[in-house]
Amino acid sequence: MTTRRAILAGAAAALAAPALRAQTARFSIMSHAVHRNVVTGERGGDSTAAWRARHNREIEWLTFGVEAVHERLYREAQLAQGAVDMAFLLERYGGPHIATLFEDLRPYMDAAPIEAFDEISPSMVAAHTYGGRLIGIPFRHATHGFFYNEALMRERNATRAPETFEEIIALAEQLTYARADGTRVAGYALSMDDPSSTVDIIRAHGGDFITRDYRFVADEPPAVAAVTLLRDWFRKGVLPRNVMTFKTEEVITAMQQGRAALTNQPFGRLVNYNHPQQSRFPGEIKVTTLPMMEKAGGRGALVPAKTSVWAMAIPRNSPNKELAWELIREISSKESTIRAALNGNGPVRMSAYDDPRVRARVPYADLERKVLPIAGLTLPGFAEAGKAMDIMMEEVQRALIGQAEPLAAMRSAKARIEPLLPQA
Repeated sequence: MTTRRAILAGAAAALAAPALRAQTARFSIMSHAVHRNVVTGERGGDSTAAWRARHNREIEWLTFGVEAVHERLYREAQLAQGAVDMAFLLERYGGPHIATLFEDLRPYMDAAPIEAFDEISPSMVAAHTYGGRLIGIPFRHATHGFFYNEALMRERNATRAPETFEEIIALAEQLTYARADGTRVAGYALSMDDPSSTVDIIRAHGGDFITRDYRFVADEPPAVAAVTLLRDWFRKGVLPRNVMTFKTEEVITAMQQGRAALTNQPFGRLVNYNHPQQSRFPGEIKVTTLPMMEKAGGRGALVPAKTSVWAMAIPRNSPNKELAWELIREISSKESTIRAALNGNGPVRMSAYDDPRVRARVPYADLERKVLPIAGLTLPGFAEAGKAMDIMMEEVQRALIGQAEPLAAMRSAKARIEPLLPQA
């Protein structure tokens, strides 16, 4: 005989079951929104679909801005029990100080290897390896190219893309003008929220910011010459008047609206700049590789342009480590790499650039592939990398507005940054 107590207990169990199923089916990934977009986008397809079907799981994407991702993730990874199953890390926010917060992925590789792992650039793998501890599987690179607006060039009788950085300097000044409709055009737009775009220009002069062995070198003549150029551009209006506040979004808008004519940004921005509904110049904004100063590298030499490497990691306190590794393997496969590339990702496998689907959809494939072997990180990862980047941009901006001469600003940057660098 069924009692009232049994009926009530059964009803309570039935009510609890959906909540329990939802809890057991939860799989959390902490990342930037771009990772969700390129992993699950419509153009290439959702690389997680088969994994989700096999395990009856739904993915909860916890997305934040670049800096916020790492701040939140590192706090979460220090807890005794974590709620994040998998995460994406950017190399410049890494370093030996956070390595032990994440699983060493070498034993996972030994047990269930990633397909053709040796195809992924060793330098990208090294960017997430500390003391022999592999904490991230490279997934995405964002490598800079040089963008130019052909419509604005025609208005100023410029007939071809520049082949040296000296020619870029001349073209930027030529493209600083007022259009017939009154729009003021800045010859060059520069993202100022971190040093990546500035470092490209420093490298075009033959200099650098912080070397791989943690030496600050931006006070040397090539870098000072680059900062002097930026100071002069700002005075002449070649850079936008409000460039100090420019982040990626402002550069995109300025290029789309024709308020800036040239810039150096990731190759993938070509889609944004030519967006048929958002850009005033769809099809007119082109991209090529960024050339060196001829006097620094010779004609035809390319800048070791900024690249950044995002990698997939498993927090040490992840509730579902084996499932996380299986998903990493799925997303890292050759086919998933192609799918993500079709969704706008910078593929870490060179074979993706040969796939006819990618070549049909990614017009800059050969250009990006050409610069990848020499591309360089903005700076090597270390505990105070974020602070070092902020200091560098503070000093660059002091030089731009005339609060300090470029050499004095870079010497000040050196004095402030050197104590933050790892000691040999």
